[in-house]
Amino acid sequence: MSSARMGVLHGEHVLLGATFEPGFDDLLAVCSYACEKDDAVFFEGAEKDGALLCDLTGCAYVLVSGDGAGALVGTALCGDELAVGSAAFEGVLTGDGSLISTPLAVRTGDREIVLVDPSCHGEALVGWLSFLAGAEQGGVRPFAGTLVEPASEMLVALLLAGPAAERVLADYVSSPARLPRPAEVLQAHLDAIPAVLVGIPGADELPRGYLVLVPPARARALWRSLLSFGEISPVGHETLRRILCDTVPWGGFLATASPAHVSAGNLKRWHLLREGADFIGARGLVEGSDAADNR
Repeated sequence: MSSARMGVLHGEHVLLGATFEPGFDDLLAVCSYACEKDDAVFFEGAEKDGALLCDLTGCAYVLVSGDGAGALVGTALCGDELAVGSAAFEGVLTGDGSLISTPLAVRTGDREIVLVDPSCHGEALVGWLSFLAGAEQGGVRPFAGTLVEPASEMLVALLLAGPAAERVLADYVSSPARLPRPAEVLQAHLDAIPAVLVGIPGADELPRGYLVLVPPARARALWRSLLSFGEISPVGHETLRRILCDTVPWGGFLATASPAHVSAGNLKRWHLLREGADFIGARGLVEGSDAADNR
């Protein structure tokens, strides 16, 4: 851990009694806080009108950019094609149809897609995308000029989720005068802080939430401001991973670091699979809904 780098909010986490773990791109990730509340607070406990705040520094968080970005992501991700300004949880398959990752994909431009995976599958996701970006076929690189690069030094990613998230974040929005709907991406100003806001796509099991991408120079001010609300509680990556495992429909897959053989039926049921066979792994998928991966 001595060689790991510190994110821009590291000092804030130390003040909150955080413990750390090695994360993606040699960045330290918050494992947990001394003041951290139980998961039930955000879902079914007495304080279920609260919200969690998580600094995603140290999770797999990359920008895919360049003229071939759309083609690369369309080939690697098996979910619906994203229009600019939209977001979705997507499945990523190997050639034999095994599920590698289920990142949140955010289409921020014609030539830019952001991918975030806070689970233990993030390293595999980035390794696979980087391999595909540099792959050659018959002496030709289909995705030449496409970059897959860590994005944490471009914009700091914060997750705000829970029943109070919408009300608290709405206090900051000045332009445009609304928050993004689920699966929508908006450029916004939070008071004077420029930000990209992403409405977390609507898995019914998840509370209303937002991915907030802010410039590193303004991240500390926003972090402190959000925590000034009594209903906002910081959580580390350990709690976030546990919440995801317990709530999203594909949570059973997230509980293990290995790729999983998941049926086409379940991927469709989880809204992670589009029609057609124009993506890697399509031929290896097994139809039906297998008991082994059914939740």
